[in-house]
Amino acid sequence: MHSGYICLWRKSLDAGWIKNHELWAFWTWCLMKATYKEFTAIVGYQRIHLKPGQFIFGRRQAAIETGLSEQQIRTIIDFLKKAGNLTIKSTNRFSIISIVNWEIYQGDGIENNQQPNQQPTNNQPHTNIQTYKQRKRVSVTAPPENFPITDKMKEYAKTKGYLGDLHTLTEKFINYHRAKGSKFSSWEAAWRNWLLNELKFHPQTNTPLNGGRTLEDVLYESTSPTYRDRRINPCSMPVIPGNEKRGA
Repeated sequence: MHSGYICLWRKSLDAGWIKNHELWAFWTWCLMKATYKEFTAIVGYQRIHLKPGQFIFGRRQAAIETGLSEQQIRTIIDFLKKAGNLTIKSTNRFSIISIVNWEIYQGDGIENNQQPNQQPTNNQPHTNIQTYKQRKRVSVTAPPENFPITDKMKEYAKTKGYLGDLHTLTEKFINYHRAKGSKFSSWEAAWRNWLLNELKFHPQTNTPLNGGRTLEDVLYESTSPTYRDRRINPCSMPVIPGNEKRGA
């Protein structure tokens, strides 16, 4: 029942479990003890139906097999229950431990290589690892020809406080990644990251550009020494030929 292999996920490194040697030893022992398919076990004169991810547990036997004390095992089980990694159902004679989310982390293509009393051929490990990687690979695509700004994207930009032109932002986003040959599994998610970077490097403000002055005002300021007088009292300025509305 226990031949074959299990998957160990790298996020265990981030969680820091490996640094706790007792915890890691017991957790991997649980994974290896759990059945990979449904079957019925006999305990005394009682038939126990086990589902994938379950196994019959006894604290004394676990202590013998892991080298941990029964008190250590009791403490570790309490931790794993609170962490949501396993559940345990106890009777007066034994307990049944269930690994939470077994099908997600250990299911699918794993079962085919876990046949009792069957030794894998030289080609099987490579074949199964390749199949597993293909199953987990996420497809990526090049920039789409048509990338519309959805209502969801507009709402996202609004909640983040973006005040600029979304069409210009999106055009720059697509042109940049098309020039780089970028590929993403989700272009909408990539667009959201682009918007967040835009907000990070170009903080939004409600203050109008150039204090609200038009291009005509800026040009006039650069050529007229009496511009400040005009800003105080525009009517006092003489009418410039060809621009009669300025003195109005």
